[in-house]
Amino acid sequence: MRSTSSRPGWGALLLLAFLWLPTSQAQTDDIRLPDFGSSAGSVLSREDERAYARELMRQLRHYQLVVEDPLLVEYLDTLSFRLVEAANRPGVEFRFVMLNIPVVNAFATPGGVIAVHTGLILEAERESEVAAVIAHEIAHVTQLHIARRLEGAKLDQIPIMLGMIGAILAGANSGSSDATQAAVLGGVALMQQRQINFTRSNEFEADRVGIQTLARADFDVDSMATFFGRMNRLSRTNSAGIQAPEYLRTHPVTTTRIAEAKTRAEQTPVRTVREQPSFDYMRERIRAYASALPGEADNYYRNLQSLRELRTHERYGQALVAIRLNEGERALELLAALDGSGVNGLPIALARVEAMVRLRDAAAATKAMDKLLLGFPQHRVVVASYARMVVELGERSLASDAGSRLRTLLLRFGDDPGLWELHARNAELSGDLIRAAESHAEATFLRGRAFDALSQLEQVQKRQDLDYYQRARIQAQIARMAPLALAERERYPYGRPEG
Repeated sequence: MRSTSSRPGWGALLLLAFLWLPTSQAQTDDIRLPDFGSSAGSVLSREDERAYARELMRQLRHYQLVVEDPLLVEYLDTLSFRLVEAANRPGVEFRFVMLNIPVVNAFATPGGVIAVHTGLILEAERESEVAAVIAHEIAHVTQLHIARRLEGAKLDQIPIMLGMIGAILAGANSGSSDATQAAVLGGVALMQQRQINFTRSNEFEADRVGIQTLARADFDVDSMATFFGRMNRLSRTNSAGIQAPEYLRTHPVTTTRIAEAKTRAEQTPVRTVREQPSFDYMRERIRAYASALPGEADNYYRNLQSLRELRTHERYGQALVAIRLNEGERALELLAALDGSGVNGLPIALARVEAMVRLRDAAAATKAMDKLLLGFPQHRVVVASYARMVVELGERSLASDAGSRLRTLLLRFGDDPGLWELHARNAELSGDLIRAAESHAEATFLRGRAFDALSQLEQVQKRQDLDYYQRARIQAQIARMAPLALAERERYPYGRPEG
């Protein structure tokens, strides 16, 4: 009778070993700049990285993880590209994205995509702490850590796997399953150790380069050690069977690492610290919109108000919740004493327009928006808010103007599905159904549903009333989307699972 041992067979363990593709390369603990002439850059070509970044963004949007709120998108880009400029690495491409995930984390990927979870911003006490995390992730990209990780996965795997296969064959010939399992597990352990070595050395280097970037961008260089220390304290507080913060699992923080960050900050020449006044408002915006149930967020502010007087940015957050609850009058009352002038007052001024729209006061909303458009005629957030106001109020006479402004904006931000969706809805309102269909298809494509987008365009192409330019635009869209649509259909022959 065959044994029913609970240990996995060597075939399963070998499969596990092959699946354990270490995203790492063996490194020493010395902190030094990498050799930029190495072969790391050959693992992925520049075009491969761009394609990876585009597809990753489509996947994240398909599963409805990406925050598309124009104010939050603009805020993250402004903060992040200030750091990119300070990093002074022209030629390196970056794309920043906020993910609606309520855990403290951030990560970088091939193609320069850097993702920041909303939970991290809610946990941060100052803008410099968020900047410290982003600077750290930027350093992972500029120091080629990700490219070297991919290269290491190839270089390390071959000798380890050859040794494991040799041991497996020897064990099979001798009839010793224990020897076989030991060989496989030993190989997996070696791969894991190389992952640890990679993480340790590159995390320290990313800290060092990140602190230099913080200093050049005029953020508080102490913020990196401050944030790490708070994460460590949270970990100790949560030690009683509660999961540690996600950030600590993906970015191991030790007392040594915190101490080194403090030392490097002390050695950095003191500079003026410049933090955006809008940080506190954006954090409250996330808090107001993060909950699926606006009543929960409303209770948060009411409970806070019972303990002390709300601060200015907290009143803003409470007003946003009131708007979500369709309480326009209450929102305007909360916003009445807040300064909505200038670029720093944009969040408040736009919230007032939203409240007027909830009250269906088209005259007041349009008048307030006209003033904003006069001061910020090409501002991404103002134009997007204008287009949304036009659609929600059904102002047909303004739809053509809003659509024209959006088309100018899309020349710079053509990868934003939210803008394409607004353009489609304004085109529908103005009666331009062809442009509306094109824009809906583009938004669908950018949200990770290439086959659906292609099907939409193929239906529009059948129309007999298309002029030469319309048909040419649609054919160009079809040609661009078709390869990804066909690949998507091969991957999901029974339809793609919804996010």
